[in-house]
Amino acid sequence: MGGSGWSYVVPYREDVGAALEALRAEEFAAGHNWSPTDWDLPAPASPDDLWQNELYWEFMGTHGTHSVLDVNRVIDVGEDHDFGTVRPLAASVIREGFGSDRPSRADFDGMDFGTLDALDDALRWSGHCMVLYRDGIPHEIAFWGVSGD
Repeated sequence: MGGSGWSYVVPYREDVGAALEALRAEEFAAGHNWSPTDWDLPAPASPDDLWQNELYWEFMGTHGTHSVLDVNRVIDVGEDHDFGTVRPLAASVIREGFGSDRPSRADFDGMDFGTLDALDDALRWSGHCMVLYRDGIPHEIAFWGVSGD
């Protein structure tokens, strides 16, 4: 079947982990993703249920939701990617990829994910994030990755 690339842009929050958590809750409520019910499993009660309930572990490890629900935590810039992690892009990668320390939404919308992810060792079943600026002020956070199979 193959993995799916996904991307989202949300309003800026200083706490990127809280922004990811809110995005996952919104995406779960909207149902714009593959669901364990498609594989005859009961509906999960929450986005965290997909990660914490052993009933869904095989589904998450083999099929996934093909969405931001396939990641569940933000790690620090220097940490190695792992299954389900989102890592902010390093400042050097942002400068190299965008030619600026403060990329805008227009910069993000025109981004080549493959090139940018290659600069930061992206792994499948993980993602990246970065702050987007408007007039030099943090305005949004972009999340993107590849997951599902």
